[in-house]
Amino acid sequence: MAVVTASARSGPVGMTVGSFTSVSLDPPLIAFFVDRSSKTWPRLYEASHFGVNVLGHGHGELCKAFSRRSEDRFLDVDWHLSARGLPLLDEAIVTMECTRFKVDLIGDHYQVVGRVESLELRATDPPLIFLRGGFLDLTASDTAPGRDQGNG
Repeated sequence: MAVVTASARSGPVGMTVGSFTSVSLDPPLIAFFVDRSSKTWPRLYEASHFGVNVLGHGHGELCKAFSRRSEDRFLDVDWHLSARGLPLLDEAIVTMECTRFKVDLIGDHYQVVGRVESLELRATDPPLIFLRGGFLDLTASDTAPGRDQGNG
């Protein structure tokens, strides 16, 4: 899971995305998808640069905080402004600063492609993964949430 953040005219803005992926190494491109009915997307779109904050194991509450409908998702969250002026989450295991490269409407979602300008690996924790309605704990076992525990 990742939280995409930016500095909008009204202040810092962020949203959880579950569809974050690498696109290209040369040039370094990433992508994520946003529901076109998102109330947060217009504020994110104001900014030509954005941050990607990859969440690690144990950051489920942080993930949920940026999924809620809230005016100030940054309240009670530790974050800082980068040298480029992007809000980045202190607890993220990886942060990236990106320039918006391309946005396409595909079905009922926008595909947002960003060019990675900088990347910082902050921790080696396993990533936070959402699967079948819950967070997958890669440190415990390979049993996925909601998975039938039978033998067949």
